[in-house]
Amino acid sequence: MLEPEHTSSETLPSPVKTGLGVDDIRHIPVQERELRFTRNRAGALLTGSAFLLIAIAGFLQLAGHGTITPYLPAPLWAMQAAAVVPAVLFLYLGLRCLKHAAVIVTPLGVEILPFVRPRHTMRWHLWQQICSAERDGTRLTLRLADGTNAVIGMAPLTAASRDMLVHAVQARLNSLHHSGYGKA
Repeated sequence: MLEPEHTSSETLPSPVKTGLGVDDIRHIPVQERELRFTRNRAGALLTGSAFLLIAIAGFLQLAGHGTITPYLPAPLWAMQAAAVVPAVLFLYLGLRCLKHAAVIVTPLGVEILPFVRPRHTMRWHLWQQICSAERDGTRLTLRLADGTNAVIGMAPLTAASRDMLVHAVQARLNSLHHSGYGKA
């Protein structure tokens, strides 16, 4: 069955409810939207490890409450500190991975943000500079016009995010190459 050329207001999805932290983006043209990919796989692993270490520290506190003599309280506190200190570090790193972007695909190009010092070591590649994009397992290689390559490590991303990133970059490159935009 053929779909109608114009959609009516009844077939459009309802606007996003206010107060959920998500704005209705239908008023933004597709060409001006950006895709942000976070290190969500690594962030979930680190956050889960942090909660596991906090649970271990809580178990040590409850299990060792009356068993250690008051003359030797140091082993219990040392074991709890050995669990709590990495837990706080893992929780910080996990939330940072979940919140901050690793790769941003914009209408102008691809922005690659490394985990360490992203403000100083980020790389920006315009679409006109990128000749092709090839996926090799968990790596996306961008072949640049000057003969160099930019490699994006996609291991911290989920499998669905990896597929979406590769599809977004290759679809954008295909549409730009077929339109002849940016060619001399």
